[in-house]
Amino acid sequence: MSSYVAPQRLAFLLLGASLALGFIVASDKLSKAIAQVRSARPEVTVKGVATQDLRADEAELNGVLSWRGTDLVAGRAALEAQREVFRRKLVQVGFAETEIEMMPISVSRLEPARASATNVDYNKSARGLVPDYILISPFELRTSKVDLVAKLVRQEVVLSQEVELQRNMPVFRLLKFDDSKKELLEAAARDARRRADILVAGSGSKVGTLVDASQGVFQISAKGRANEGDYSSVDMTSIEKTMRLVVTMRFELVKE
Repeated sequence: MSSYVAPQRLAFLLLGASLALGFIVASDKLSKAIAQVRSARPEVTVKGVATQDLRADEAELNGVLSWRGTDLVAGRAALEAQREVFRRKLVQVGFAETEIEMMPISVSRLEPARASATNVDYNKSARGLVPDYILISPFELRTSKVDLVAKLVRQEVVLSQEVELQRNMPVFRLLKFDDSKKELLEAAARDARRRADILVAGSGSKVGTLVDASQGVFQISAKGRANEGDYSSVDMTSIEKTMRLVVTMRFELVKE
């Protein structure tokens, strides 16, 4: 195949390449010019802060009922009986049946330690010469009665038949805070604008168009303990909480 290119076609190719190159160069210069104008434009960047006190909507309490001994059959019967006792106690103090979940019993078998062992870990070995059995039944309590859960964890609950109760620290959650967060965003934006106005007061300029805005730190803390740090956090241990939100806003400055 011949590599000959007609002069007219070659001229069109060169013209197209030149136009494309010129467009690229012009676009680059235009971008640099816009960047220079923007960098020379007076601006002010401020942070706005807003807080709101809220109350937890839901509480969750987890724990286990456990039994340890050498008679597996007796241990299972004891744990099943005390599970029912504990469940009734929860109903009596005001929780609904549907808010209580008792998990199935799990069994672990611990073998006796070797006779030659000097340091024996009885969390991993039987306490005697026959196997030990550890029976565990986890439970979960999930409810909107947050004050009742707070009261329950301060009360002593004693079970019988060598069944022990262990409770974890309760968790208190905010389930419906979207509307509150929206209100905080609006309040933080107003606070940012107010701060910008204060900063430029008396300078001969005034706050103009909003150039950029972004949400920053979002915190949910125990009430009255909002952290001023630059990191987000969510408190899960308090019923009464304070929500804190920070926004960063950049405004153009114009002559008055």
